[in-house]
Amino acid sequence: MVRELERKSLKGAKFPATAPAANPVFFRTYSRRHSDGTRETWEKVCDRTILGLVELGKLTPEEAQLLESTERNLKALPSGRWLWVGGTDWITKPKNFSGGYNCTSTNLEDWKAFGLMMDLAMMGCGTGAILEPKYINKLPIIRNIIHVNLLGEIGTTPVGQRREETEVKIEGNQVTIFVGDSRQGWVKSYQTILELSSDARFTGDVQITVNLSDVRQAGETLKGFGGVANPIKLPELYTKCANILNKAIGRQLNSVECCLLIDQAAVCIVAGNIRRSAGIRQGIDEDTLFADAKSNLWQQDGAGNWRIDPERDALRMANHTRVFHRKPTLEESIAAVRKQYYSGEGAIQWAGEAVARANCDLLSTKELKTDFLKAYEQGKAGEWLQKRHPDIDEKELEHRLGRYGLNPCGEIIGSNFHCVSGGTLLITRDGMHKIKDLIGCEVEIWNGERWSKVTPFKTGSDRKLYRVRFGDGTYLDATEYHRFFVKDRFTKNYKEVQTKDLMDVSKYSIHTQPFTIEYADGIEIDPSYAYTLGVAVGDGTTDQNNNAKIRLYNRKADLVVAGNKSGEREYDYLPVFKDVTDLGFSGEFLKTLKANPEALNVIASWNRQAILHFIAGLADTDGSNTQSNGIRIYISNRDRAYRLQLLLTKCGIRSSLNLCAHKGSVTNLGVRSQDLYYLQITECQEIPCQRLDVSKGTNAKYKGKWQVIQSVEELPELHDTYCFNEPQHHKGVFGNTLAGNCNLSEIHLNQIDPDNYKEQEEAFTAGALSVAGLLHHKFLEPRYQYSRELDPIVGVSFTGLFDFFVHALGVDWLRWWEQGRPKTPQGIAFKHKEQEYLTRWKDIVNRVVWEYCDRHNLKRPNRCTTVQPSGTKSLLTGASPGWHPPKSQRFLRRITCGKNDPVALACLEYGYAIVPSQSDKDENGNLLNDPFDTRCTEWLVEIPVAVSWADLPGADTIDISKFNALAQMDFYMQVQQFYVTHNTSATIELRENEIEVLGTRIFEAIRDDEGYMSAALLARFDDLQTFPRLPFEPISKERYEQLSKEVEQRRQTDDFHTVLSRYDFGEMSEAGPAGCDSDKCMLPEQSPN
Repeated sequence: MVRELERKSLKGAKFPATAPAANPVFFRTYSRRHSDGTRETWEKVCDRTILGLVELGKLTPEEAQLLESTERNLKALPSGRWLWVGGTDWITKPKNFSGGYNCTSTNLEDWKAFGLMMDLAMMGCGTGAILEPKYINKLPIIRNIIHVNLLGEIGTTPVGQRREETEVKIEGNQVTIFVGDSRQGWVKSYQTILELSSDARFTGDVQITVNLSDVRQAGETLKGFGGVANPIKLPELYTKCANILNKAIGRQLNSVECCLLIDQAAVCIVAGNIRRSAGIRQGIDEDTLFADAKSNLWQQDGAGNWRIDPERDALRMANHTRVFHRKPTLEESIAAVRKQYYSGEGAIQWAGEAVARANCDLLSTKELKTDFLKAYEQGKAGEWLQKRHPDIDEKELEHRLGRYGLNPCGEIIGSNFHCVSGGTLLITRDGMHKIKDLIGCEVEIWNGERWSKVTPFKTGSDRKLYRVRFGDGTYLDATEYHRFFVKDRFTKNYKEVQTKDLMDVSKYSIHTQPFTIEYADGIEIDPSYAYTLGVAVGDGTTDQNNNAKIRLYNRKADLVVAGNKSGEREYDYLPVFKDVTDLGFSGEFLKTLKANPEALNVIASWNRQAILHFIAGLADTDGSNTQSNGIRIYISNRDRAYRLQLLLTKCGIRSSLNLCAHKGSVTNLGVRSQDLYYLQITECQEIPCQRLDVSKGTNAKYKGKWQVIQSVEELPELHDTYCFNEPQHHKGVFGNTLAGNCNLSEIHLNQIDPDNYKEQEEAFTAGALSVAGLLHHKFLEPRYQYSRELDPIVGVSFTGLFDFFVHALGVDWLRWWEQGRPKTPQGIAFKHKEQEYLTRWKDIVNRVVWEYCDRHNLKRPNRCTTVQPSGTKSLLTGASPGWHPPKSQRFLRRITCGKNDPVALACLEYGYAIVPSQSDKDENGNLLNDPFDTRCTEWLVEIPVAVSWADLPGADTIDISKFNALAQMDFYMQVQQFYVTHNTSATIELRENEIEVLGTRIFEAIRDDEGYMSAALLARFDDLQTFPRLPFEPISKERYEQLSKEVEQRRQTDDFHTVLSRYDFGEMSEAGPAGCDSDKCMLPEQSPN
């Protein structure tokens, strides 16, 4: 199917005429550069992203065809992040998996959390941080004054000589940080600064020298992620972080200082052509310092110029939300609305609703949810869950109660968006190794069907492990959520079961999924040498000069081995024997193989023929035939026996490991010093024995046919854990067992016929498939991987809902909006129709995601639907963003680009006007006005836009700006109640006289458990001139026509791609979508005074 897709590129629809911003947005945000400097077309982006989803999600030809049709025709799109990195080599590396996701949420409880958030932001992910006292109080006390000195100019080290990883050298109180030229290098240097502030080894002020010589210059290509480097703000990061930390000497950081440290990192990150990183910070409602952090952030001088407080400038990088673990009072609700009206900040989040939604698998009825919310407000949610679900352990309970973390746009809820013991042996293509010895090394393992490249990594520390014992004598030590594929003898298909559930999955005995390794590689070894070595390990020893020799008694004397064989020797006290010397290997090597189990690993690197000859030699000396046509090999020491068993497994031969006699048992030669084991081998026909009869060997038919699970027992103490990500089937052979190793999409409803239910089903099915496929990813960071295993998250969103309903329900629906969506007979009928569509779409998504997960043995997500803000992707089709009404039937859309970016220059030639971005200020914090000012680094491209229904008869008479806040709240709650199972990203616009009525409505929605969680509020553009250079500026029909006419007059060509190609071989600025898909995130946080 993949090859078919590579050959075929369907001719999809061009960007709609109602989407004039589509070309600049697409080429700015989602089109990657080829190696020859040219850009991807929309068709090529579809080729890349669809191939990536087909491979990762193992989609059927029919599923792939559906994705083809819906994506190319702009009806269902994957996440913005996937449009940028999907299908690239970069996203196939486990360390980069997070780059395929729009958003994350992290509990800020250690210095590593800061580094993780910078790492995620550098991959373009939006970052949410929970800054409640229960988390930030775990941070260490700041004990060291740190002084930062910058050394070296960026880019001075030649390309081939640059450090990729950051190096840190400490001598006394002097520290030198050599910043590595990589994402990980930047992150480590930042995290190191934080760690040094609390490091107890220092005896005085810490003098830190940060050497930036190895960091690549601005404009150099980022070959993996795409785009180019922009380290312009990096030097400031270290000094500004030091200043923040030094103010907290002798105490822990407060919530605002934590915000500033995160946001300073965000300032220097480039994602999406502009210096920005989408973020949300969640603080507890009682934290007044956090609540007022952005008060008076923006100010206007006497001349009317805007300026920002330079010490708090970085706080612009994120929205601040107050978390309530109790229901807010009416007064608090109104006060929060008032604060948001004047500042755009301080939204209330009712955590109880978030936690309830995130535990909907346990709260299956409205009554259960209502009862749970009562317990939550009383602080007894944990007790409530434990009473009804006593099987939930403490760690899972903590995770479930912590699922109120929000992503930057507020539409995803979760928590911190394991594996095997370090001693687990991996059969690799080149040998056999403990998994902990392979950290960071690329090796090939068997995935059940073929050899597959993986890179093992450490997944955690201090983890509980469980020993799963099998009927073949082996066991696997794994975490409780490790994945096994099992069935009983009556079940047709193997299904995924976690360790903790293995003993409860069936009343019959269950067995693991069988596999046969096909091994045709390895080091070429003379079979005679291999056989002789096997004989020596069985009956060999060393002489007085430490040379290896073999002594063969009785019938064994006839064995054909390499070396010099003596004549028969007879002594009164011994049977007849022959000695064999000059064996071709040393006595030391022989003694090592006989005494040290790990020495057998070298045999695993041999070719199959040599391994089997070695085992044959051992069997002919220390083995016997059985009555059941097989053979046995007797071995003292379980570890040696187990490794021999894995050698057989590598050769595609099954065996069982059995205890024959205990240590201390009495034999005719005395007391046994070690346990004695034997390998039972029924499939022995390919083992080239000379003494034993293997001619009757056959595949096991009864007891040895399956690897039956016998028991699961918890191991004492806590352990380090390890795993790998197998990219094809997400499986691998651990020891002797085959076991297993936030996603968003978006439906563009404005492209879909309201009367065509089949088209709607296809679009939502495609959206569900594109998010479900990403559940195969395994994250390197343990806290995120644990969260994925326990609480997998997907989100199918839509955009253009308002446009869809205008086309479905007509201008009368708009007039009903203008009246405030009253409960008239007509209004009730409209709401019923809305609910009908929303419920149908939700049901489609749930069905498709859950069926997909069942088919691929993945854990089902308990919530699958959401609504994003979609401020950027909506521009590809001209959709009104998310569920929101448009700003107007016609408006001026401002899109951010880097100064002199080829896309921006093409826009200029295409006829669009350009002004400086609001992030460009002079030394006093005043906004610049001239886009060609040397201090200007970012441009806003101004594009006149009209919605698809602007010219419908009667539509032009509706004043969208007069839609009141309660009408918006009502429509938002329709979406929240009948489609969304996460949260709905919402920005409700209001006027000053609506503050109290909206605050009251929010209070009532929370009080009455209607499903309200959190929403952003923003003053109406025409009610309070809150922010300069808004992303949307409503304009009249006359101004729209005038601006459009001016664009046409300035336009030098109608072919945007041709215009762009003329600039494309110049310098390209940063690329890829930002973590939040809405330019609203770049709005200043404080209104002018």
